Amino acid sequence: MIKINQGTPLTAVKLVVDLGGKLPWLLCHKGTYNSSSIRPVKCMSALCSLATKPLNSTCIYKNACSIYTSNPVTNSVARGELVSDLVTVLSNEDSNVTLGTPVASLLRCAFGCATTVNISSGLAKGANGVAALGRSSALSFVTQFAVGFPFSHIFALDLHDNIQDDKLNQTRGKIYFGGGPYIHYLYGYEDWADRVLTYTPLLINPKSKEEYFIDVKSIKVHGDTVPINKKLLSINKKTGTGGTKIDIQTPYTSLQTSIYKAFIKAYTRWVERYNSANAKVRDSTPNITMVTPVAPFTACYNSSTMPLVTEFNSVPPGVAFIFPHSVWNISLYDLVRVKKGVDCVGFVDGGSKPKTSIVIGARQIGFLEFDISRSRLGFEQPNIIDYEVCNWCTPDGRPIEPPNIKD
Repeated sequence: MIKINQGTPLTAVKLVVDLGGKLPWLLCHKGTYNSSSIRPVKCMSALCSLATKPLNSTCIYKNACSIYTSNPVTNSVARGELVSDLVTVLSNEDSNVTLGTPVASLLRCAFGCATTVNISSGLAKGANGVAALGRSSALSFVTQFAVGFPFSHIFALDLHDNIQDDKLNQTRGKIYFGGGPYIHYLYGYEDWADRVLTYTPLLINPKSKEEYFIDVKSIKVHGDTVPINKKLLSINKKTGTGGTKIDIQTPYTSLQTSIYKAFIKAYTRWVERYNSANAKVRDSTPNITMVTPVAPFTACYNSSTMPLVTEFNSVPPGVAFIFPHSVWNISLYDLVRVKKGVDCVGFVDGGSKPKTSIVIGARQIGFLEFDISRSRLGFEQPNIIDYEVCNWCTPDGRPIEPPNIKD
């Protein structure tokens, strides 16, 4: 979820992020949203013409603009009305313009006003609505912010910010709009730096133009290419099926069944090779030990027997997505600590006939920049050097006790 401040008086509102959403919306049934600055959008206005409206809706002068609100979790839709209200946006504190002091700016944004309570079914606890970040919609937050301020059609997700927020007792993530810099803490160097990104083109799925597809050509597991039916990696232009997309609503990357089986088999073969090589080295290094799987995963291991992150610098990446001209190494995010002493390969079976063959989920995303203006996706390679001195890191690369970081 993200938190935005909007309305009068200014109120913090929590919204579930929908990467493929066309229209941001809030729950507006009685008593849930009160603001003196909210304004209805008339059905004959230019703004209303940009929204997806019910098929049987009729527009009469001065009437409110009827629209559909969409739930990205349940895929349900419900009627609502298009309204606008003031939203407060903080500037990037790391930019050369603000020089460390965020500047608050007001912008009037349009959003759906959902009056049906059950439209929020399945959303995260405490969510008041949905933040739509669709690629081509004129009413997504990406477009509204870009037009309103103005700046480039760019946003970035940071889902693995290692800075602990003691007040909230949770690790903070961030969303940037309009581009960087994306300053983060380098543990190995004990310093701050901008992120270094590698790019690959964004593809357009003619049947899902709001979503973010990329051209994955193959997957490698510890250097071995996973055998995949190439047809599954291509988008069918007529049906929109196949291909690879990014989806924050998917907690762990899902793979079409045949891809998943080949992927897990490749991981198992690597474990066997590791143990075989380990047997030839007469030291105290333990063999990797498989344990009873923990759903929804099928390959789980005794965490005390897994190689430490410090060893990743001398071997091929644990998991890598191969693009036509670049490689995305996600070796720090391929494992999931499901409980004490158990690490599982953090990928799931997406079924034999999914709409999309590979859906890269939140666990594996890390940091991504969605540059819509240049139709490209920016990703960050794991900074292995940071973790070579990270003795407090778990096998999945997360600090157990982050250091006390001062300004």
